[in-house]
Order: sequence, then C-alpha cells, then structure tokens
Amino acid sequence: MLTPEKTGADLLVSNFTKSNFNSVVSGYKVINFNESHSDAACVSRIIEIFTLNKLRAEGEKLTSITGLRIPDTAATAEEINLLLSRCSKLCKVEEKELGIRNRAVDEANAAIHQATGASRSISEVKSRKAGRTELADAEHQYQMAKSRFSEQSERATQFRSIAGLLVAEAVCIGKGVDLPLLHSFHKATRVSAELIRALQKSDFANAVRFTLEALDELTIAIREIIKKCIPPTDRYELDNGGLLKSQAYQHYYHADNALLRALVSADEYVLHVSERNKRDSYKKRIFSS
Repeated sequence: MLTPEKTGADLLVSNFTKSNFNSVVSGYKVINFNESHSDAACVSRIIEIFTLNKLRAEGEKLTSITGLRIPDTAATAEEINLLLSRCSKLCKVEEKELGIRNRAVDEANAAIHQATGASRSISEVKSRKAGRTELADAEHQYQMAKSRFSEQSERATQFRSIAGLLVAEAVCIGKGVDLPLLHSFHKATRVSAELIRALQKSDFANAVRFTLEALDELTIAIREIIKKCIPPTDRYELDNGGLLKSQAYQHYYHADNALLRALVSADEYVLHVSERNKRDSYKKRIFSS
C-alpha cells in the first residue's frame, strides 16, 4: 500500500535510478540488534555501527554538498549493552575452547615423556625402532596440539576485540552504556585483517562477508560522489571545464533531483552540460565579434 509520502512515481524513480552511487547511499538500511537475533547478527551489527560511525564526517560533507544523507548508526545505549553482553558470551566460548586445547598440549607432552620412559633418555629411545616410532608419533601430536593452541589463542584474542569496535559509538552515545563491560574488551580502532581471518573460520563467516561488502560499497559510493562534486585543484582540469563539471555533478547528485537520476546517468548528464556549455560559449564568441 502506497502512502502519501511514497507515490507510485517515487517508487519508480527509486527502483530505476541511473545513479548507482546514489542508489547505494539512499538504499542502505539499518536493522537494530535485539536479544532474539543470532550471533552472526551481533557481529555484523557491531561492524556496521563501527563503520557508520567512522563515515559520519564524510557523511556530513556529502550532505553539505548535495543534501544527501547517509544512514546513521541508529544505535542506543540499550543496544550497545546487548551487543556487549552477547560478545561476552562469544568470548567465553572461545576461551573454553582455548582451555581444551591447552589441556591437549599437556596431554601430548605427557605422551612424549611416557614414550621415552622414566629412566630412558630420548637418544636411547631413538636407538630402538619401536621406540623411535612411538616417540615420533608423540612428538607429532605434541606439535599439532601446540599449533591448534596457538591458533585458538589468536582467535580468542581477536574475538576480544570485536566489542572493542563499539568504543567510539559508545562515546557518542554517552549515558547508559555499561562502561565496565565495554572496557573489559580490547579496544579496536579498525576491522583488522587478523579479525577478518578469525571470522572467516566461524559459523557466521557468510554474514560477516555480506556486511563487509555492503559497507565497502557504501563507503565507495560516498567517497566517489564527494570526489566528483568537489572542484579540482589541478590547473589543467580547471582549464578544461573542471569547475563546470563539479557543479554539474553537484546538481545531479542533489537530493531533490531523483527524477533526473532516473532518466540519465551522472556521466551522461555531465557530458551533456559540458557540450551545451561549449556550444553556448562558441555562439557568444560568434556574436561578440
């Protein structure tokens, strides 16, 4: 059912817009996290809040140039606390697994001592064929256990940093955030490659990949619109219509010009404006002589 604010023409424009960048900015939707949502939703929402928080300054610049508004985090203190609580549970699962792998290292180490025997040296055991095989197996299991423990230790560390991505947004929100719980996690200033690798080996890898791709697309769209709308500083570009082109892009991407974007692409419109300006300038020269 169409509301008075959303007419059939408006829907047609939004669905068939020629401007991909504009569509990405205007079409991005935020969904708040609640207790019934999955662990995948929790991690995805934290990454989303972190990224949208980082994009605020560029979003304000975009709005000042075109009137377009990027999606806000829409986060509240209550939601932040729910995310922190869920992260705490996720970290406990990872730490439990770390304990299991630590015990596996101890057991593998004990197997080496058993293979050597209480009164025999490793060199003595290696001199016997049966002893060499038993010891080699024990040493292999020990190295495997150490490797798994090291891998899980890194994974547990990275999971402790997920909630740390919320620090900047928590500062913006201020009152109501569970600060002791927030500061119990490792502070994170970026979604690191190490964190992404850890998440790629989790049950929610697909959800995280989808979220990161959507946010990358949004970030690129915002930055491309800003870049196109800002007058160039290069003298050659300025001498070749750079200022006019930037003004044309500003007009095209302005929030009020949805119909224009439905009819032509940004580059088509700017080319049209440039060609029309050349014709007008040439005609003025003809009649000024």
